[in-house]
Amino acid sequence: MTDLSRRNEDDCRIRIEALPLLASIGVYPHERAERQLLRVDIEFIVDAATASRSDDIAHTVDYDQVVAALERLVGERHFNLLEAISQAMLLALADSFPMKRLAITVHKPAALAGAGQVSVFRCLARDAL
Repeated sequence: MTDLSRRNEDDCRIRIEALPLLASIGVYPHERAERQLLRVDIEFIVDAATASRSDDIAHTVDYDQVVAALERLVGERHFNLLEAISQAMLLALADSFPMKRLAITVHKPAALAGAGQVSVFRCLARDAL
């Protein structure tokens, strides 16, 4: 997906791919009429030192909680642009979970007639927050 270069042996890269989310997104009236399918790829790096020893989900990022956070976000409001929704997703996850690095790609399959999809990619490092 991206270059989220690993920094040390305790870093663990986790991916959630092609997550379907229904969102109110778009600038045109026909886009605002009903929620549209987005597919979201999320990749993040966590410090897995404790989790790899304990084998306890409390010591890592729970994927279900990541998905729930994104579902809440897209259910709360309308977004005009993929740029805006991808930034909101990035910040919501960075604020809620101990991710050292995070990358999100938001795909909108029905955005452009004749194209398979339109996508926006964003990434963020914890030290940049």
